[in-house]
This record gives sequence, C-alpha cells and structure tokens, in this order.
Amino acid sequence: MGVLLLLLLAQFDYDRQKPLAVEESPAELVEGVNFREISYESPHGGRVPAYLIAPLGRGPYAGIVFVHWGQGNRSEFISEAIVYAKAGAVSLLIDTPHMRPDFDGARDGFENPANTRDTYVQLVVDIRRGFDLLTTRNNVAVGRLGYVGHSLGATWGGAIAGVEKRARAFVLIGGLPNLVDRDTSYPTEMWQRIESNYSEEQLRAYRAFILPLSPERFVGDAEPGSVFFQFARYDRFISAGAAAAFEAAARAPHVRWYATGHEFNDLASVRDRAVWLRERLQLEPVLPLLQSIVAR
Repeated sequence: MGVLLLLLLAQFDYDRQKPLAVEESPAELVEGVNFREISYESPHGGRVPAYLIAPLGRGPYAGIVFVHWGQGNRSEFISEAIVYAKAGAVSLLIDTPHMRPDFDGARDGFENPANTRDTYVQLVVDIRRGFDLLTTRNNVAVGRLGYVGHSLGATWGGAIAGVEKRARAFVLIGGLPNLVDRDTSYPTEMWQRIESNYSEEQLRAYRAFILPLSPERFVGDAEPGSVFFQFARYDRFISAGAAAAFEAAARAPHVRWYATGHEFNDLASVRDRAVWLRERLQLEPVLPLLQSIVAR
C-alpha cells in the first residue's frame, strides 16, 4: 500500500474507543421481527438516527449496514431489512448527514467544497461507527458483516469497501466511482444542472477538494470478490462509462445490469442481492412467503 493511499485512508480514521452513547426505543413487533429506533453519536458531531431491525431470537446473527440514496432516507430499505431479519440478519439503516435535522445545507455544495468534503468524510466515518454499533450487540456475529448502499450509499460504499475490513460483503447499487468527472458522451441531468449553475473556477475548486476522496481510489483495497455492483441500463445519473470505471477499480467484482432506472424499483435486483448476501453472510433461506423474491 502506497504512502499516498495511507494518507487518504487516514481521512476516515476516528477514535473507536469513544463511547457510542447509544439511545434506543423499546422494540416494536413489525411483520414478525423486532423494529426499533436507535441513534448514536457521530465522531464529527451530532447524532446518527437509524432503525435497527432484528430477528426475535438470540442469535448470533449476521449484521448489515444499509445506506440510502441521496433523495431518500433510512426508510428506503425497511422492507428488505425485514426480509433479512427473517433470514437471520440484524440490520442497521442510518440517515446520512444531509438528512438529519441539524444539517445546514447552506454550508455544502459547489460554493463550499471544503464543507462538502467534510460531510462526505463524516458519512464514511458514521457508517464505520455503525459497524462498531453492530459489533457491540450480543446477537451479532462479528465475522458475518455486510453492507448495502444505493446511489449515494453505493458511491461512498466504494470507500467503505476499502477501509472497513470487518465487513465481508458489499452490495453497491447504482453508484459513481467519483463525484467530479463528467462522461461527456452521457449528458446527465445532474451535470447539465451543475454546469449551468457554476463557473469553471468553482468546478476546479470543487474538484481539488473532492477528488482525493474518490471511492474508486479505495474500492480496490477490498478483498477480491467481496463487491457486488448493480447497475441500471436506464440510469439517468450513471453512465456506462462511469459504471465501467467503478468496476475496473475493484478486484474481481460481481457485476449485473438490470432493465430499470436509477430508483432500482425492480424485483430482479432485490432477488440477486438477497441471494448473494445469503451465500456470503451465511443466512438462512427466507420464509416461503418471501421465497419468490430471493429464489432463482
């Protein structure tokens, strides 16, 4: 590992001995599994709101951290987490920093690239802290941890795959290898809006702050075969070129494409990641009522 990569990895360091200061509500029974609100302190300030969805038994079970897309929140993966609870996994679904009540959106964006960088670093650290939380639960097996992220969660899941050695399986759904390069052959809505609203000077400054954090710089440090990329053929944000760059940065990833859009509101991608996680995290077969989702 080169000196530069070590310096970049150090951006995501934090004090793992600092108390999590967990606050959680009593468990509520939802569709036959335990569902509770939970939160923990962020090393970068404030608290991380989350849902914890778990089987009724004592375990030990697999543990999965879920991170939503940029337009969503921690509720995105509730239905899947219930499925995984029935298959033997404890799931932590967090809100990213920009979805929290104390987030000041005026501090981020292309006008404030340094603050935007800090927000992305906080997201990666908060996800790592989520793995800390799972490993403190008596019903979680520390050797059976996984990660699922969509869009924003998939983009920064690339960094997580490189720095978080406790997890053994990463599902990255519609993510970008970086947030600064535009595929000129694919004029996405996002880049059209960006280039119409910001000057070249602002874009250069943003690139200088954000490029060193690019997930494609870290994902290659994940164990070979531990990353499952899911891409959409009709994605309005992710071009084939961006997908290829992310794939090329990883080592022996599993890759599948789906006839859907960026929202991934199809059953095939749900089924495939469930089957893949079941194999790698040693989950039990899903209840017959849900078998149509996960069975091939």
